[in-house]
Amino acid sequence: MSPDNPAAERASFALLPVDLKTLIVSHVIRPTDMRNLCLTCKQLHEITVRQLYHEVSLDLGCTNDNRLSAFLHPRNIGLPYVRMLDVYLADVVDKYNQADVERQLQQANFAIRMILEFLPENILERFCWHPWSEFSADNLVLLYTKQKKLKWLEGFALDRDVLPDLEDGPLFDTIFERARKLGLYPDSREVLDFCGLLLRRTKNPEKVTIHANFSETDPLLPMRELYDSSTQPGLITTSIFGHMQPFDKCVPLALKDLTLQKVGLRYAANTYCRIVDFRQLRYLRVFSCPGADALFAEISKSTRLPEKLECLEFKGEDNVENDTLEAIDGLLCLVSGITSLTLDIMSAKKPPAVAGISRQGRTLKELNVHASPGSSVDDRTEEHIYDANSFLQICKDCPQLEQLSVAFPSTSLIRAISEEFTVFEAALGDLPNLVTLNITTWPTNLPSTTRLPRKIYEHLLQNLAQHGFDLSTAHAREFGRSSKLSVIAFGCSDKIYDREDPKTQIIFVKGTQRAPFEEERPLATQVGWCLRKYVEPRSSILDFSLSRSHRPPTKDQPPDDLD
Repeated sequence: MSPDNPAAERASFALLPVDLKTLIVSHVIRPTDMRNLCLTCKQLHEITVRQLYHEVSLDLGCTNDNRLSAFLHPRNIGLPYVRMLDVYLADVVDKYNQADVERQLQQANFAIRMILEFLPENILERFCWHPWSEFSADNLVLLYTKQKKLKWLEGFALDRDVLPDLEDGPLFDTIFERARKLGLYPDSREVLDFCGLLLRRTKNPEKVTIHANFSETDPLLPMRELYDSSTQPGLITTSIFGHMQPFDKCVPLALKDLTLQKVGLRYAANTYCRIVDFRQLRYLRVFSCPGADALFAEISKSTRLPEKLECLEFKGEDNVENDTLEAIDGLLCLVSGITSLTLDIMSAKKPPAVAGISRQGRTLKELNVHASPGSSVDDRTEEHIYDANSFLQICKDCPQLEQLSVAFPSTSLIRAISEEFTVFEAALGDLPNLVTLNITTWPTNLPSTTRLPRKIYEHLLQNLAQHGFDLSTAHAREFGRSSKLSVIAFGCSDKIYDREDPKTQIIFVKGTQRAPFEEERPLATQVGWCLRKYVEPRSSILDFSLSRSHRPPTKDQPPDDLD
């Protein structure tokens, strides 16, 4: 194949087998690029739509619903390849107008009904309803009737009771035999019963997510009844896992993935260790769970210690004695083989110990570690920063790191880079595989007492990111390798479900520039939070929403964010 003969290139690509073309297309991750590929020729259209339609996200309940007719058209050859469908409620102008919210919810449920009617049968593997709003029970029955290959089932609020139909109807047996993942989102007694039914009927669950969302002021469901006490199990435990009682004699669930959020664990830790076989667990996530230190202490015992733990994520507030931090440090010194570690601890007296992180050095690829002395989200105190020797030790002991999120020492954008900040930058040279760096602390414009306009602040921040890319390139050249650092972000995301760019994070990706008579060099280019994952997919660490997120120290902040 000659580079001077474009026709030969086109001919050679056209002669490639379909399997090779499919493999090439699989490396295209940007939806707009996949759309352009669909428009090139019929064969690439047939290949690309499979990837383009594999995961679909829709905002329903707005004027854009009339575009669904094109999506659901019989001539749309991509419909049979939809495997994951995520449904969001579109933003309304007045969220406090109850009539508008109810009208939007009715419209969204009608649109979902139409989608489920026109989608080919038995193609979906996952259907997710994201808002904490009532879902149409008729739509749920229709979903289970027409999509019997679902691997992900969710328990959420419904507009009427359908538990008898799901419990006794043999029509749904196939669904529960195939399901392997459960998302349980209880916020009322009725949803608790629904979640219990899903877990009871699912044959061999591998992943369970429990995200409670009960009101602390609800007189009908006080917290002392929801959570386990020192004398008896709580309503959450008895409703979801009631079919496994007595717990001391039950066969534990052989889960690979467990997520607990807003679930009281102070007196429930021992119960969960009987319900779940933590020795087989590979992914453990604990978010905003009071008494989480009790669970970490229980699974640190030799008979319950996870043998192949790959991912550990914790987000929550510690107590005065820092029992949670001590329990996590102890657990990390006992397990090995973790590839993704996320620790976001509030009310902490110090950052997590280096010893536990270094123990995972041979396998650790994602490290997201933060500790703050503040006890509330609105607290303006800065998070703890590792001393230079500790950070150097982490970088030396964890050479496989690809994504890193940590607080850096303070520095000024209008003065020379501080010595402490420089030491942290130099330590990154020991991470040859680093792709994404997230610095969660904001540089300032001290000693000036006047805040900078955001545009000027972003320009100065771009210079700092440019310095980071240049330093990484120089260090890599010194050791005879190429720099893989592609993303440098400042701040942290405050988005969980919203698919829009947050105002608490500024991201730069590595572009290229070439000056006359000079070699090519990197160029820091600002990019949006939503777009960067299509530039560099190995930047998922930026998706994690920390407990505390603050806007950059610029002049045009809202009054509530100013010091």
